[in-house]
Amino acid sequence: MSTLQPRIPTQCPPGFLGRYTVSAGESMYIISQMFRVRLEALVANNPHITDPNLIYPGDVLCVPGRVPYPACKILRPRVGLPFRTTGIAFIGLAPRGGQSVSFMATLPEPQTFGNYDIYIGEIYIPSINGFGTEIFATPEDPPTWSGRVEIPLVAEILPESLAVIRPANSITGISGSIILSASF
Repeated sequence: MSTLQPRIPTQCPPGFLGRYTVSAGESMYIISQMFRVRLEALVANNPHITDPNLIYPGDVLCVPGRVPYPACKILRPRVGLPFRTTGIAFIGLAPRGGQSVSFMATLPEPQTFGNYDIYIGEIYIPSINGFGTEIFATPEDPPTWSGRVEIPLVAEILPESLAVIRPANSITGISGSIILSASF
């Protein structure tokens, strides 16, 4: 009989699916397969387990929530925008594995919002922070702006993640206010 006290998290990250109590013979890998979540995401959501290769019956794990993908959301205006300003964010499988968020939007020139010359597409994941990239214009008038953010393999888009587009200044690094956004 084991004398180890079960390791129980004090709280789970935002958007988690639920708590799971480990049974004899299980591993993080088996549990990740059972819930269809990436092993890296399961490990990252359980910092109270210091060595993910050593889990014991009775340990309690936070199972990360999932945003089913592919998924597409309409980016809604956050500020008064010129007519026909609209966009989407698409979550898909990244070319090198993991997830990606592709942005596509019909936007006025960035200068419309101040001293800006580019647009940035970003995804904010609860308790992890954000990942972003510059999005680029097509030659049409008005242009369609698009780009893709690849999420590192150790992260996963969770419920309540926020996709946004904002103007930015490529020289000063200053970003403007969010103009389009959607929550997953």
